[in-house]
Amino acid sequence: MWSLFSSFLLGMSSLAQADGVDAPVVKKKEQIRVLPVKGTPQSDASKVFLSFPKPDEVVGSGKVWVQFRTQNYSLAAGSSDFERSKEIAISPEGQTAHVVVDNLPYFTVSQQAIDPFNELGNFRLTYYKVPIPYQLQEGPHTLRIFLARSFGESLKEIDSFQAITFFVGSKEGSKEAPDLGDPYLTYNEPSNELPLRASKPILLDFYISNCELTPDGYKVRLTIDGNYHRMLTSWQPYYIYGMTRGKHTVRLELLDENGAVAPGPFNDVQRTITLE
Repeated sequence: MWSLFSSFLLGMSSLAQADGVDAPVVKKKEQIRVLPVKGTPQSDASKVFLSFPKPDEVVGSGKVWVQFRTQNYSLAAGSSDFERSKEIAISPEGQTAHVVVDNLPYFTVSQQAIDPFNELGNFRLTYYKVPIPYQLQEGPHTLRIFLARSFGESLKEIDSFQAITFFVGSKEGSKEAPDLGDPYLTYNEPSNELPLRASKPILLDFYISNCELTPDGYKVRLTIDGNYHRMLTSWQPYYIYGMTRGKHTVRLELLDENGAVAPGPFNDVQRTITLE
């Protein structure tokens, strides 16, 4: 009896298709979309300066400290004056400095300053000292630091980013240090664990050094979860829509004019993030 009924249904389906009637369509999952957005307004007076380590300095093994100062930029302050703060997730830390050691995920600094009331002329200088939370092996290491809003977007004025190479233990016998005069990419967002809000986008943000992104020149290849690909030809923030709850991988590659990954240890970066 069941086989006869099944045959009847199959026959009706064939007739419907033959008569041009559309078969039921299964709704697909929301697809990932990546859209460029304007950068948040910023002042060229906001700056960061690395005080320690110095470029090419040799420091002892063990715990390594970073000392820096900011000018006209208050860490831990909110960024609620910007529309972006209403569009994407905000960190309770407020505005931060992001510190990248080699090609590891950044760690943030938003702690109380050493001397928060130091005033020189019309410029406010604030000093910070923090330990690097990684055990560094002997040899060269690259330190990058940049200022970021409470929603993670990096400031992109030239003085809001600093990069140096230093050595742990000794320079003798060390591997060759990366050339910071070459084009390179610094991954910023998304990172770590992020809250997932219905219909709200995820921020994609990175920093480009020593080159410009253009359709026929250097560009960034974005890959999400190994199956979404897009070429980014403009250096600006982007919004990612359609990512679901759980773990995801985000990969950024800086490509040269020939479409090959640009030489250097920082130009192919992948991060695993968790959307909660």
